[in-house]
Amino acid sequence: MNERRNADRKPVRILVQHQSSSEGGYEIDYASDLSAGGMFIASRATPPRHATVHVQFAPAKNAPLVSTFARVTHVTPDGFGAAFIGLDTDAACAISAVL
Repeated sequence: MNERRNADRKPVRILVQHQSSSEGGYEIDYASDLSAGGMFIASRATPPRHATVHVQFAPAKNAPLVSTFARVTHVTPDGFGAAFIGLDTDAACAISAVL
């Protein structure tokens, strides 16, 4: 495990909409892992490191939609890591329910 991570990650396949600027449209990709603090989004449309992105996803079937901002922590050829910013209590509970 990467020592910079604060929480264990669970392998997932969750559809995610993400937007890196208010002028651009949403990209639709899949998250390949999820934790209480963030996710890895498998994408060819990678925003720059330290960028703030808006993400929307349902952590499980019939779960409420999570809509929050995240900071891009790292970028790889396969996608990017995103750490949630200011996750509200309902969203944190929805994510915790699938971990």
